[in-house]
Amino acid sequence: MPALNSVFPSVFAYSDYRQYLKDYHEAASAKDRKFSHRFISDKVGASSTGWFSDLIKGRINLAGTQLVRLAELLKLKENETDYFEILVQYNQAGSLEEKNRHLRKMLTFKEMRVDLVGEGKFEFYSHWYYAAVRELLFFHPFRDDYVALAKKMDPPIKPAQAKEAIRLLEKLDFIRKDAQGLYRPREMTLKKDPSLKSILALNLLRINMELGMQALDKFQKDERHVSAMTLSYSAPGFEKAVAEIDALRRKLVALMEDDADPAKVFQFNIQFFPVTR
Repeated sequence: MPALNSVFPSVFAYSDYRQYLKDYHEAASAKDRKFSHRFISDKVGASSTGWFSDLIKGRINLAGTQLVRLAELLKLKENETDYFEILVQYNQAGSLEEKNRHLRKMLTFKEMRVDLVGEGKFEFYSHWYYAAVRELLFFHPFRDDYVALAKKMDPPIKPAQAKEAIRLLEKLDFIRKDAQGLYRPREMTLKKDPSLKSILALNLLRINMELGMQALDKFQKDERHVSAMTLSYSAPGFEKAVAEIDALRRKLVALMEDDADPAKVFQFNIQFFPVTR
């Protein structure tokens, strides 16, 4: 068994326990060739010598006694074991609600790497109006009238929610006060964070889809554009269609940046998914 030291990866730096195990094995086997897949499988009491390979490739899940024995084999400390167990539950969760519940527990560990996700980013993706407020500030002057800011949102939000949005955006350095004391967004395009396999973006997508459903009844036809098409594609055709959608998104961003006199903030949802097996 190789001696453990600082060259081994920290579990707190990971949002994917399979990747953590893969990286740990590579570091350990580089120091001691005996630390093989077979060695690990034997130590956790697996019936198959290919158990560890199947685990890191996602063919099987980790649970029960094998989870405990694996944590012991890696000589994880108590708080590391606690995080590892929650990380496993997070990765193996079957629904978005379950993943969010486990993610919130992960965020309570002060040792979790800050840039992995950050509690602030988790908050940012939890409500549709955070992004909408930031976009509004590009053309709407705002100092401290949270009542007026709240009424600007559609659907309207509470003044306390508007104040919280400003607080969070300032905390994340997405907005700053100018010389006149007005809040202005930083000149940058927010991109989806690839961390945590986009669960944060999934939360926001679900919320925005619900807003889209409401828009069907709430707005007149000349105030919104909602359409649908049913298409059939091969796998390569699907990939080409997705590439066209990505190109459209980039074009819409460019059009926005060239628009000298914006008057409203719009939400643009694209839904493209199979309806047959």
